[in-house]
Amino acid sequence: MGTELISNTPLATWLMFLPLSLAAVLIQTSAEEILFRGYIQQSLAARFRSPLIWIGVPSILFAAGHYAPGTAGSNAGLIALWSCMFGVLAADLTARAGTLGPAIALHFFNNIIALLFISLPDSLSSLALYVLPYDMSDTDVLRQWLLVDFAVMIVGWLAARLALRR
Repeated sequence: MGTELISNTPLATWLMFLPLSLAAVLIQTSAEEILFRGYIQQSLAARFRSPLIWIGVPSILFAAGHYAPGTAGSNAGLIALWSCMFGVLAADLTARAGTLGPAIALHFFNNIIALLFISLPDSLSSLALYVLPYDMSDTDVLRQWLLVDFAVMIVGWLAARLALRR
């Protein structure tokens, strides 16, 4: 984890594209949240009383959408598990708030870090300021980063939960 980040996009270029990039990421995260936490979760919640169903099913579908063994190799299952946990946390925020706003904010925060600041060197890294010196299939190093990313995700979720209590 102590390896040097690789500069990907010159700062001036990155800053020039940042407003458009932020808008694109907001559209992408909002669309996913509208589908998974808006449409699917709300439809299931209207039919089933158990949160295991209306939180679990959309989270599993969200994970399936992030399962990419062709690019992630043996990390694909772990990335899907991470995505499932993210789905559970976003679903919890949606259920508690009664709106998609907190889930969209959490997803947006996660994706701007992963796509615009420090990205993996893959097809989604063209707008990133820096890229990591390894790819998604590098098992040992990526697993360490996923643990850090998971901790950041939990902190973001807890911060949103605290904000919702007020």
